[in-house]
Amino acid sequence: MDLKMGDTECHATLWLIWSSVVLVLILTTILLTVFMKKYRVHIDYVILRLRSRWNGIIHVVNTKKFRFDAFVSYAEEDFELVSTTLYKELKRLGFEISLPDEDFIPGRSKAKQLLQCIDESRKVIIVITENFLGSGWNSHAVQMVVTHAFHNHREKSIVVIIKDGISIEKLSKDLKYIWWSIISMSWPETEENMEKFWEELSKALDLD
Repeated sequence: MDLKMGDTECHATLWLIWSSVVLVLILTTILLTVFMKKYRVHIDYVILRLRSRWNGIIHVVNTKKFRFDAFVSYAEEDFELVSTTLYKELKRLGFEISLPDEDFIPGRSKAKQLLQCIDESRKVIIVITENFLGSGWNSHAVQMVVTHAFHNHREKSIVVIIKDGISIEKLSKDLKYIWWSIISMSWPETEENMEKFWEELSKALDLD
């Protein structure tokens, strides 16, 4: 009788240990999944940075030697607006501008090329439209830009141009979190205000 009772208690103890281990593994998996989802971009950034160093890509930070004055992030649907208006005018004003459609090489990792272009630019211009807000890739791009600025202590390195009368409340929480360090301006609704807009944007790009 005592032997059977001891055997039962042993099985109960083993089952308790096993169920505890399984529970811990499940909870750990859930926590890791939540962590990875929340900080996915930060993890991607660190991985990309390590790969860049491993491949011998020069990391430019806190220096005057930048290849571009600004890298422009925008929705694909806004390419015509950016390329025919923003890009041409900034080039006319003497700025060197990097665009994904101009400088990204097809077939290569977009995330890796994004990081490299940001590295090589003094500023990042984000053109926010309704198209931009609906683009998943640009949400990732914004997070990568913000993460880069945060890790490298590059204040005032992000210029946000808001179009279509979009309210700040609709912007990415990543941008709102560091809004104090962002230079923001609105795209003019009329042609009469465009000259003043270009002057303000030029000053923002010249600001160190």
